Amino acid sequence: MAKKLVVSLLDYGAGNVRSVRNAITSCGYTIVDITDPSQISTADVIIFPGVGSYHSAMEVLKTKGYDAALREYLAADKPYLGICLGMQTLFESSEETNESGHTGTPLPGLGVIPGKVIKFDETQRTVPHIGWNGTIAHQSSPAMKYIHDSGEEVYFVHSYYAPITDENSKWVLTRTTYEGQEYISSVQRGNVCATQFHPEKSGTTGLNFIKGFLESVEDGTLSKTTPIPLNPDAH
Repeated sequence: MAKKLVVSLLDYGAGNVRSVRNAITSCGYTIVDITDPSQISTADVIIFPGVGSYHSAMEVLKTKGYDAALREYLAADKPYLGICLGMQTLFESSEETNESGHTGTPLPGLGVIPGKVIKFDETQRTVPHIGWNGTIAHQSSPAMKYIHDSGEEVYFVHSYYAPITDENSKWVLTRTTYEGQEYISSVQRGNVCATQFHPEKSGTTGLNFIKGFLESVEDGTLSKTTPIPLNPDAH
């Protein structure tokens, strides 16, 4: 039985997001595709499964007029879930190069979260980070209500990461360590949530995250997060 909540999917055409669609519909929700910036302000909830490069994503968002509408939507603390690149674009910038080999000035993002996305040091570890890894919670969130085992692993595919800083620490929902490098693996503040990992590729754990997120949007509890005392030695 379909739920009343309608999920607005921001699929900007950079790759296959069928698995995200399947995950949403398997939880019983209807999807509407965003094809015009005017749809953003009226959305119940937006899921942005970013794929491809940071530069191409921001170029498309800007060209289609989605970037300004998204900034307003996010500033209003409306329900949002960014996945992978959909999380990275929330930060101020990324040093990722684009297809034409651009380097130099970091590419500007949506600027919702303080900090810059940077590349894993290839001299210290295998890049990209592909595979399963664990997370350590910084907050308890209704989005995580069906995930009871902190040892449950999720699936990552990325070469760039967002470091934890004093300025963005209150955004951190979970952190992860990859071959000695700690980074932000998910964020949440209010109703704005995003993951570096791919919940749609993370089996039952990932589906439970999407289910918990959407149900929390539907019942109005998503923003009810609480900080968790941190163990700095946990990895």
